[in-house]
Amino acid sequence: MGLKHLIGEFRNLRKYMRTGGVVYTTVSTVNPHEQLLGKNILITGGTSGIGLAIARMFLSEGANVVITGRHLSKLTEVSQSINSQHLDILQWDVSEPGILEYKFIELDKLVSSIDIFINNAGVYDYAPLGQVTPEMFDKVIGTNERGLYFMCQAEATYFLNRKLKGKIINICSIAGLVPGMNPYSVSKWGATCITKGLAKQLAPKGIIVNGIAPGNVVTNIHDGVRGKDIKDNAYMPDHLTQRYTLVEEVAGLALYLASDIANNVVGQVIAIDGGWTLK
Repeated sequence: MGLKHLIGEFRNLRKYMRTGGVVYTTVSTVNPHEQLLGKNILITGGTSGIGLAIARMFLSEGANVVITGRHLSKLTEVSQSINSQHLDILQWDVSEPGILEYKFIELDKLVSSIDIFINNAGVYDYAPLGQVTPEMFDKVIGTNERGLYFMCQAEATYFLNRKLKGKIINICSIAGLVPGMNPYSVSKWGATCITKGLAKQLAPKGIIVNGIAPGNVVTNIHDGVRGKDIKDNAYMPDHLTQRYTLVEEVAGLALYLASDIANNVVGQVIAIDGGWTLK
């Protein structure tokens, strides 16, 4: 090692000390269908729609998946349909924060540890201003905002207490990106706030939090597509693309955020809305 090289290293050391530290990083690359190989993942609300599509895609990428839902019969039906030894089910109503401690004990019996939490469970109800009832408001806020808040708090505690690095991905909504007075919009603004606030606190601990904000997606939550075969006609005039978003497209975005290639994406709530928020 020459004198010139030593002088250069010394200068670098002074620069690093002045700026606060040294970080080495690499960009991870993985083989197709192995992006989540060996990862343990919990998906709330995983029996239908977006949650089920994420579960199927993550299983195809080598993950071990636990899905939750309020109804055991539906969970059992989905488990039998997928028929994978890498899928577990856990009955869980996320609108009840009082059962969180017990449910995490049950979760520990299924998997050694969770690498990624996907908070997808949510409910939808709508009434025009002046016709919203307290019961409607409490129902929507109770799951989409209050339930999400305490779920995220428990997930953060789970990682921190075990000194684990991991990821939390919240399924938010474009309703949380634009003004609105209906309870669903209010709840999803809360979900956006929770996602960004949690990301800010946890990123220095190596825990990455992001959100996905779907627009109009082909799920039974929308009256306009319930019971229809969207393959025949996916027309959606509200989107600039003139079509609905597919659950598989949301699942693909979730896969990107869950994979190691997105490890420096932090605190983002990414819209997948066919350009609706540009209008």
